[in-house]
Amino acid sequence: MDRDDVRRTLQYFLEDRMKELTMPAPRRMFVTIGANDLVETCRLIREKLMINHLSTITGLDTGERLEALYHFATADLVLTVKVPLDRDHPILPTILDIFPAAVFYEREIHDLLGIHFEGHPDLRVLVLPEDWPEGIYPLRKDWKYNREEGVIK
Repeated sequence: MDRDDVRRTLQYFLEDRMKELTMPAPRRMFVTIGANDLVETCRLIREKLMINHLSTITGLDTGERLEALYHFATADLVLTVKVPLDRDHPILPTILDIFPAAVFYEREIHDLLGIHFEGHPDLRVLVLPEDWPEGIYPLRKDWKYNREEGVIK
């Protein structure tokens, strides 16, 4: 399936739920959706587009909002699904039932940005120290690191 087929399929099945679709380079496509459409979009990617490889999930703090970016890859295309979130209530459904490879990506984003993945069976700390303070997310732009006195800068 070439990128035009992917574009047409996304437009057909997502219709007015797709907020934006851009193709900034020959092998790159970005689609922006709402959080409520994430599971259906991932199922569409797997079942209709036959894209089975979730490369990674990244999180981003734009300063105004948080975003989760789901990167799917084929030999010919990297499709990124962008999901903007309210920074005060960043909640997404887990996609583990569709892409089991998301298990550690969701845990990492939960640790570092505080995005909660509803339905994830194990959101315990993955990359931060176990005694890290709850509710403090080091990849958020409003987080400030305060070195202890006596530590070399």
